[in-house]
Amino acid sequence: MFIVVNPSQDNVAVSCVDLPQGAVCVVGDKKIKVNQAIRKGERFALTHIPNGAHVIQYGWPFGIAQGIQSGDLIHTGNVRELESDLSAPVIVAPPVMPNQEPWISRTFAGFLRSDGRVGVRNHYVIVPTSQCASHVALQVAAQANARLRPELHFPNVDSIVALTNTEGCGCASNMQIDRFLRVLRNHLHHPNVGAALIIDLGCEQTNYQALHDNLRVHGPMPGIPMDWLTIQKEGGVTNTINKALAILEQRLAIVNAAVRTDHPVRHLLIGTECGASDSFSGITANPVIGSAVDKIIAAGGGAILSEVPEMLGAERALMSRMRNENVVADFRNMMTWYRELASRLGVDMTDNLVPENKAGGLINACIKSLGAITKGGTTTIEGIVDYGERPLKPGLHLSQGPGNDLESVTGLAASGATMICFSTGKGTITGQAIVPVIKITSTSSLFRAMPFDMDYDAGILLENPAWNLERMGNALFERILAIASGQKTSAELNGQQQFQIWTAGKLSL
Repeated sequence: MFIVVNPSQDNVAVSCVDLPQGAVCVVGDKKIKVNQAIRKGERFALTHIPNGAHVIQYGWPFGIAQGIQSGDLIHTGNVRELESDLSAPVIVAPPVMPNQEPWISRTFAGFLRSDGRVGVRNHYVIVPTSQCASHVALQVAAQANARLRPELHFPNVDSIVALTNTEGCGCASNMQIDRFLRVLRNHLHHPNVGAALIIDLGCEQTNYQALHDNLRVHGPMPGIPMDWLTIQKEGGVTNTINKALAILEQRLAIVNAAVRTDHPVRHLLIGTECGASDSFSGITANPVIGSAVDKIIAAGGGAILSEVPEMLGAERALMSRMRNENVVADFRNMMTWYRELASRLGVDMTDNLVPENKAGGLINACIKSLGAITKGGTTTIEGIVDYGERPLKPGLHLSQGPGNDLESVTGLAASGATMICFSTGKGTITGQAIVPVIKITSTSSLFRAMPFDMDYDAGILLENPAWNLERMGNALFERILAIASGQKTSAELNGQQQFQIWTAGKLSL
């Protein structure tokens, strides 16, 4: 009927059903009479919360009470916003060392690359170096899929996909170009990529020479078949497409020669994302993802928690889990950078809380963030990485990134995430060009409403008392291994292969 997330500290509960005025809820040895009608997903007070006292969920405050009585509905009229203070001192907790058994011995069937990395997919990617070459790349992919029929003739090739984009020229030669090249470079270096064809127009800022130099400066070239075509040098669009198709016909046989073999879970890096959240996203889907992430990390793998706007108001909860003061300082710098950009652009970061979120019971950005960060599980935060930058060691990392779903999942893929766990409360269809995206629903009703778009029903936590968080996390861990071994996600079956880069200077919420 209702859920108390942290029974030892929370002073509010979340209703799992519509409660009429006067309904009586039993919490331990207390009976609480509901003073107003409470809709499913809304919060009500478990005790009298005096004026000026903290309103608490997840064991952390998310607002300041304006005189709330036991049984009262929690709403924007009786809860003031809680100001976050990045400068306040933080006590860094001792590192959390997860129990490695039985996860350390588990394996999945993946594709071993020449540099020792292991992919969960085997894609042939066509990479246009700018918007100028993007439509040609799209034409090549479409014609190659139609003529060569990889699903019939090359069963070990997961897809031929073009990374079409709107970047690469007509902009300042600064952070925007650097970020774009980083994202392209790290998609080319991604373990889910078996071969690549790079196409440039020839005169753009990010032409062959620029990307080639960027690849060379930042380490060895990818150990995969990689070909280049320049539209202006090939004599135009038709010649480029014809030459590209001839290249693909030769290369696909090489990519198809790769076979799946068993590898330890430590080769997995899980990106975490949420979109179209409701009041139960932070109660079911996000914590279930966090439970599975803890198991991946226990096995020696890693995870990335991104979406800076989804951390607003939850900064202290995150900082208390960081490895050391250096990580705390990097986190403060990341949050400050985002806030300063918002200030320069005249954008309110709390606009990340959209009307659909509020309608679902999330009354402010802080409660949304406290629920969102549960995707990162409970282990120590090892470090902070930039958008599209790769973590240098296992464990949990935070990433500079936007709340925008498409831009965020592209950044996670560029950061090396081999898979993405994506929670949703309202339903979203987002996929990613080269990384399988697992959709986890917050409620069973959403899972039933969109059965061909969703992969895992975390709403069982609300409907079946036999399923607790640990059991749900175990089951999601098993699903992750199955998908890593080749089982297709709904987004993949539906052809959702989004690729959208977060343009530098744009504030995406």
